[in-house]
Amino acid sequence: MLLKDERNPFYRNEDRHRRYEEGTRSPLEVRDAFERDYGRIIHSFAFRRLQAKKQVIGTDAGDLHRTRLTHSMEVAQIARGIALFLNRTATELPEGEKIDISLVEAAGLAHDLGHPPFGHEGEQSLNRAMAHYGGFEGNAQTFRILTRLEGKKGEGLNLTRGLLLAVMKYPILYEEARGKKINSQASHPPKTSAYGNDHEAYSWALSPFTKQEKRFLMETMSWEDGYRRTVRKPFECSIIELADDIAYSTHDLEDAVNLKLVDLHELCEILSQEPWAHSYAEIKDALRLAQQLKYGQDSFLHQLKQVFALLISVFVNHITVEKMGEEIFSKRLRFQAVLPPELKKLNQHLKQIVHERVIQSTPVRVLAWKADRVVRLIFEAMMNDKRLLPVPDRRRITEHNEDEAFHARVVCDYIAGMTDPYALKVYDSLYGTGKVSY
Repeated sequence: MLLKDERNPFYRNEDRHRRYEEGTRSPLEVRDAFERDYGRIIHSFAFRRLQAKKQVIGTDAGDLHRTRLTHSMEVAQIARGIALFLNRTATELPEGEKIDISLVEAAGLAHDLGHPPFGHEGEQSLNRAMAHYGGFEGNAQTFRILTRLEGKKGEGLNLTRGLLLAVMKYPILYEEARGKKINSQASHPPKTSAYGNDHEAYSWALSPFTKQEKRFLMETMSWEDGYRRTVRKPFECSIIELADDIAYSTHDLEDAVNLKLVDLHELCEILSQEPWAHSYAEIKDALRLAQQLKYGQDSFLHQLKQVFALLISVFVNHITVEKMGEEIFSKRLRFQAVLPPELKKLNQHLKQIVHERVIQSTPVRVLAWKADRVVRLIFEAMMNDKRLLPVPDRRRITEHNEDEAFHARVVCDYIAGMTDPYALKVYDSLYGTGKVSY
């Protein structure tokens, strides 16, 4: 159900608060706080830039595969489906206390805003470049965009606390997750939701929770790479994470099959395995349809989409709510959305195919190598000469007395906001077209 009653007790009043006061709303305004968040994200520059940032396959590989923008839209749509399903079926959500659909959709649209050009390869390159200046991580950059960089400078989009919590996948500061050891050659950054220099906005988002709730939410475990990693997230964020995993394991695999990077028989082989092959009607139907598919037939793209629509349905319609916290906790901390173990295993199998056959493929690895070089050399150039930056950024660096760490963060923010084609254009303008081609 689309519950838009602002008295919905599933959310506290603090969830609708914004960090900065705003003017009086028009008496004609019919949108609630979360619907206005949705609008602000849709109309942001950062959201539009996602159209030219790669998802898994490079942006020049064709005109049908997903980009980071279409991926974000599909995550929002899947998250909406999950929330509607849970609002109707979960006994943990009694009448009148439901997940807000606009909040979940807005969080789905916003969850990848912080991804730099070239995806995870760009993220790793920026993190290495920023090793001594506070690091870089896509989720933390999303939080920074929402609370500082977009909209009014220094204030961001001034979204509700509810929305900021819904994208807080790893509720820990970068420096706390990384620890004291700085590794400028790290293959990937620690998982985090905010940088140390964004701690004020981060603390504001968490401020309504009690000390016990904060300890519960921010509990960490040691990871094999030496980082600290959180083990919990707010309820809506668990929905976004599932929607993200479902989109990755279905939509990205659909692109891979269509581009013949993954063969149909491999997909059929996975769908025919136990324990899921004969336990779910949707999987049996998807397998039957996939076995009938042939490249080149007139209805191939339509039929392929139906296969993956069935798989998305089986994932969405079997998600349940699991109680994680104490009764005294906020409902947004007390619950998590979870997949049954066998469907979680299927999801992992499908994601593994994408990883092995697409992400580790030679064309994608070639692009990854180029991406690292492009991002690294742009960063080096702009650190060596601030005049390569836009005038407002140069002025800010001067106002901060040429502080090196501040300079680095300004350069990092600028590069992180670039689209893939624009990063290549900047690289070519600095170094010429002979070094890197796309």
